[in-house]
Amino acid sequence: MILGVLTINVYNEQIFTVLYIWMNIVLVVTIYNFLSWLIFLFLPRLRYSFISQRIQIQQSLTTVRTGMHAFVYDYLQQDGFFILRLINSNVGDDITSNLLTNLWKNFQRVDKIVTAENVTANLGATVSLTATGNRGSYIRQDTHSGSIFDYSKTSTNL
Repeated sequence: MILGVLTINVYNEQIFTVLYIWMNIVLVVTIYNFLSWLIFLFLPRLRYSFISQRIQIQQSLTTVRTGMHAFVYDYLQQDGFFILRLINSNVGDDITSNLLTNLWKNFQRVDKIVTAENVTANLGATVSLTATGNRGSYIRQDTHSGSIFDYSKTSTNL
């Protein structure tokens, strides 16, 4: 009876040794992945290169250089880059490239509208999205149609 218990303990020791090694490998890979995501999120140059490698545009180089900085840092910002990187890692480069190209076209359209408004009004204005509504309360108001946030364009004079 005692001999059977000792062999089971030897097998349990071997199983837990393998599990211990496996968990340490998973820990190292997880830490590496977490640090790589943090580096990509907080180093702007890596965000810029990630997006410029995947965007497919047929415009002049000067137009792309002047608009790309505003597109990456002002239009997409960190949260947009985070979502695009998630899409890239889960779906692939093709879908990410198509999505980035469409976002670039929308950015160019918004940029042209803002520029035309600035020229006609002769004012220096910036367009920003501000969340109004839901100021700490979760009561739905009748003035909002379907969403608790009302994203509206606001312009401020410079």
